[in-house]
Order: sequence, then C-alpha cells, then structure tokens
Amino acid sequence: MTLESPARVKVKGINQVCLVVKDVRLVAENYWNILGIGPWVFIDWTSPLVYDYQVREKPTWARATLGLAQVGDVQLELVEHRDGDSIYKEFLDEHGEGLHHMNFLVDDVDQAVAELKKEGFSSLQSGRVLDGAYNYMDVTKPLRTIWEAVKMPTQDMPGTVWPEPGVESPAKVKVKGINQVCLVVKDIRLVAENYWNILGIGPWVFIDWTSPLVYDYRVREKPTWARVTLGLAQVGDVQFELVEHRDGDSIYKEFLEEHGEGLHHMNFLVDDVDQTVAELKREGFFSLQSGRFLDGVYNYVDVTKPLRTIWEAVKMPTQDMPGTVWPEG
Repeated sequence: MTLESPARVKVKGINQVCLVVKDVRLVAENYWNILGIGPWVFIDWTSPLVYDYQVREKPTWARATLGLAQVGDVQLELVEHRDGDSIYKEFLDEHGEGLHHMNFLVDDVDQAVAELKKEGFSSLQSGRVLDGAYNYMDVTKPLRTIWEAVKMPTQDMPGTVWPEPGVESPAKVKVKGINQVCLVVKDIRLVAENYWNILGIGPWVFIDWTSPLVYDYRVREKPTWARVTLGLAQVGDVQFELVEHRDGDSIYKEFLEEHGEGLHHMNFLVDDVDQTVAELKREGFFSLQSGRFLDGVYNYVDVTKPLRTIWEAVKMPTQDMPGTVWPEG
C-alpha cells in the first residue's frame, strides 16, 4: 500500500531554480561560455508588466531584470535587483549572490497560497504578470528555502534574446538538463518529514554516504574521510536531495559554517565525469569534492565565482544504492 501525504498542496515537479545575482548579463554570459546554458531571455520585471506587486502583503514597487534559460525540463532563472523593495535585495544584503528559491506550477496561485496560509505560512512577495500570477511563500523555517507557486501567463512575456538565434556556445562542457537540486540541512529526517507534510514531496530514500559505499573520496583533491546522510526524493523529472553532514571533512560542513542551511548545488549527468572535469580544469576550474560509489562517479567543480553556485558532474551507478525508505508503504 502506498502511503498518502497529508499535504494540501502537492508539488509535482520543480519547474524553476533561481539564482540572485548582481549582474545578470555577465552571469548569463558566463553560463553560456562555460556550461553552454542558453540562449537567455532578458525581461524588465516591473510595472506595467508586473502589477498588484506586494512584499509581505503590502503594496510597493520594484524593478528587477530577469534572465531565463531552459535547461532540459527545468527553467534556470537569474534575477538582478535594480531598485525598490524586494526579497531579492534582502537576500543579497544577508547572503550575497547564490541560489535563492525553486518554483512549482499550480492552476490557481490564490488557492495554493490560501491552503499554505491555513498552516501558518505567509506571503513574502507576490504579483501578477499578464494573466499569470506568482507568490513566494515563507516556508523557509521548516523547508530551509523559499518556494514559489506560479501560474504561467498564456501570452509570451516581452523580452530580448541573447545571443541571437544560430549562434553556437563555445563551451566544451554543455549541460543539457538539471538532474538534481540539493539542500544542506542539519536534521535530515526532520526536514524530509516537513517536505512530506507541507508540499507532499516524498517518499524519501535515506543513504549512509560513507565508506565502503563511497570510496576514493577527496576534498580539493586530497584524500580524506567523511560521513553524511543523504535523503533523496523524486520531484517530477528532478531529484531533490537533502544532505546532513555528520563527521569528517566535506564541503557541506564548510557551507553550513559559512551560510547556514539552504540551497547548495545543482548537478548534471555525464557519460564520463573525469573527462568533463578535465575540460573544466583547462579553463581554471578545480574540484572541490569528489568520490566514487559503486560504479558511479561524482565531482563538485568550483565554478562558484563566475556561475554563483557549485555544479556537480555525475555518472550514476548501474546498481541500486542501499538505503531505507520513509515513509514505509
């Protein structure tokens, strides 16, 4: 028997992952040149295109520039705050540039928000665009990041495309899809339970991520050791990962100490991780953490400065990984 989540709002897929940046055009150009992500559509995100704009349910005004690129089934969004009041500005002031939120599609944003408000979650920022709507919900405490409910407009939004059609990216490594989005947390079981109960995400597979399952483990190319617990849930076409550092050396521990809990990285699938990393090393990007598991391989590459976040290249194993499922069926 399959257990049913008690959540009133159920996320069926991750539609978009967003980065807040200071220079949207520069970062978009870096994505195009390093990972082949693009073309990009730039949109002037302000009135009159955006109306009924509110921050914490108070009418206000802002101007931002959006950069949108499709990466397989997921939209990658860059947001540059330019003026006025916005949660993007707050994030920059508190955290600096980096991964900000994910969004999911709904038929009725107001209804989804009303259900989440019944559970005590308030709106951080909202607005309407053409005949669409969006609302960022403050589920940050239990879910460790912001989630945005969106109803896409039926009309195309006005914007400029870069580069022009027909131009080929010079990138030697080309990302065709976002396979996984990861959150680093302090209590993986608690956060997984929150996702199951609030957004219907799960069931979860928990994995003890250490030797002997994980071998040839390195941090900045130096052999070392760590133990972490992974929690994996499939959300549509994207794998959602929770990581709890438990012992030893890891970039997750560094992230927690520097930033606290939150969105950490995205990954993409390749046939040959070593070859991919070698190509990126030729461009001056080095390994932050790597390892092998069963007959699979993973490597986190430090493209953080130009791309404003970590990206992980992965070759999945052909065997199933040992783990425990929660909740049990």
